[in-house]
Amino acid sequence: MQFKDIPGNVKVMNKMIAAAGEQRIAHAQMFVGPPGAGKLMLALAYAQFINCENKLVENVGKGLLADSCGQCPSCRKFASMEHPDLHFLFPVVNMDDRKLSRDFMSDWREYIKKKSGIVNLNSWYEHIQVENKQGFISVDNISDILSRLQYKNHEAKVKVIIIWMAEKIQYAAAPKILKTLEEPSDNTLFLLIAENHDLILPTILSRVQNIRIEAPSSQQCFDFLRNAFPTRPEDDVFDAIYNSEGNLEKAYDYLQAPGEMMIVSKFFRDWMRTCFALNGKGIFEMSATFSGFGREKQKHLLAESARKLMNTFQLGLKTKEIKFYNPEDDQFFSKFATYVNKSNLDFFCKSIDDAILHIERNGNPKLIFTDLSFDIGRVFRL
Repeated sequence: MQFKDIPGNVKVMNKMIAAAGEQRIAHAQMFVGPPGAGKLMLALAYAQFINCENKLVENVGKGLLADSCGQCPSCRKFASMEHPDLHFLFPVVNMDDRKLSRDFMSDWREYIKKKSGIVNLNSWYEHIQVENKQGFISVDNISDILSRLQYKNHEAKVKVIIIWMAEKIQYAAAPKILKTLEEPSDNTLFLLIAENHDLILPTILSRVQNIRIEAPSSQQCFDFLRNAFPTRPEDDVFDAIYNSEGNLEKAYDYLQAPGEMMIVSKFFRDWMRTCFALNGKGIFEMSATFSGFGREKQKHLLAESARKLMNTFQLGLKTKEIKFYNPEDDQFFSKFATYVNKSNLDFFCKSIDDAILHIERNGNPKLIFTDLSFDIGRVFRL
């Protein structure tokens, strides 16, 4: 991965390039930003750059001060994520006698290449088929990476450990890594990636340099997606960006697998109609279907439903124009918008947030979804 491959955040990249040139790289850095901002891409490009044997410093393009060459042996190994001094920690589940990040490395490399570095937790769990489990970065996972840091670097000038979705570090696992984050071995760099700053333990935040990563602009998204999907019509790319509300990850997912976006839309339409009618039989049937999804998929569906409710409210106020993917959505939301207002929107969003929290705490998803559906239906009736 090279800096030139990343959409947006040129100022951030130039600061990182300058720090590397002045030999003042912070030993532990955390990239924090919204989904689809390219945080993992940035971490991979930085790891490749600081270990490049023939850095480019002239005519780089895109306003960049420098970039990795992409051709030297080190760059090629980092690009394939097979460099012996590049290590990863990411959320996994215990399955098929696998419980550590390194046990899933072949899946991880395949996933990153498939997604061109634009990743999200839900699609990662779908890729490894976690079923009804929740992933995390465990004590054993932390211990495993620390044991490997005791050895000298194999080839690289700087050994790099990328921790993706640092929010998923177990509370009991965090103390094991604090000392290393504060005083790592020589020529060792930790790059942590997170989406929600508030979910990171303060003891970890105090030991890392926080770097804010912004979502790319619509034009930057278009350029990236046009390059990733050269055979798709321009209108498809524009539609994906428009409907994803600037989230490059969602736009990429739509262009790669539009069927999944349609499934989420259909689920929301069916759910709201069932709630509005206070159809008990329908609610129980949907609850049974919902409970059959994995917990991460359940949380994803609820979070997307909350976002759609907010968009519905804005659509009703005519403060937002929405271009729908399909006629069914267009027809549904034009009527549904009249039933979502400020008073019930607050209740809907808070109730959905509570439901997501209960699912995270391993509550019974069938009961949670049933109670939530009846509560939403009763508020509609009011």
